[in-house]
Amino acid sequence: MILKMMETGPLMVNTYIVGDEETKEAAVFDPGGNVDDILGVIKKYGLKVKYIINTHAHFDHVSGNQELQDKTGAPIIINKEEAADLTEVGSRAVMFGCDAESSKASELIEEGKTIEVGSIIFTAVDLRGHSKAGQGFVFEGELEISGKREKRKLIICGDALFAGSIGRTDFPGGNLELLLENIRKKIFTMPDDTLVLSGHGPVTTVGNEKQHNPFF
Repeated sequence: MILKMMETGPLMVNTYIVGDEETKEAAVFDPGGNVDDILGVIKKYGLKVKYIINTHAHFDHVSGNQELQDKTGAPIIINKEEAADLTEVGSRAVMFGCDAESSKASELIEEGKTIEVGSIIFTAVDLRGHSKAGQGFVFEGELEISGKREKRKLIICGDALFAGSIGRTDFPGGNLELLLENIRKKIFTMPDDTLVLSGHGPVTTVGNEKQHNPFF
């Protein structure tokens, strides 16, 4: 499995590129901008973007959607409850002093549904609380860790859970109690060595957050 993390856009969102080494199919999660840089990574590894996947519709995570779709032809996938928000991204970004291009969902997904990229299967899980219908995507793959290949479970969780923190819940659709409940039930029930790929900041693990995150 090919896994690359890069910071994109004015708010330094973690964009994840996940590719199958055999088929060279790839998914791009939360393209916040810097589309040419994203495409540079895609080209470097000889990948083809099959899907553009959004964990949620906040402007900093989706500002590169349209440009990336224009340049790759890949469909944009998001939870059905946040699909309409993609069309208002431009106006909402202005409120934060930023520019962003709106986009439109091509396909909709909800908890329990899967997306296949080569041999990699992503399963959607409901992590709402930071936004009204935020989602995470659970998958497995073999990675090089500390110089050796290991098979790990991973979750791309958007702004639900960070290393040592959680997503803010003061935006429309936010709900602190629901966010904490979803993290406990959907993330903390996974193995402790599961890699947590957050929307901002460093990669962490389920075990580390269960033990050290002050919100729990």
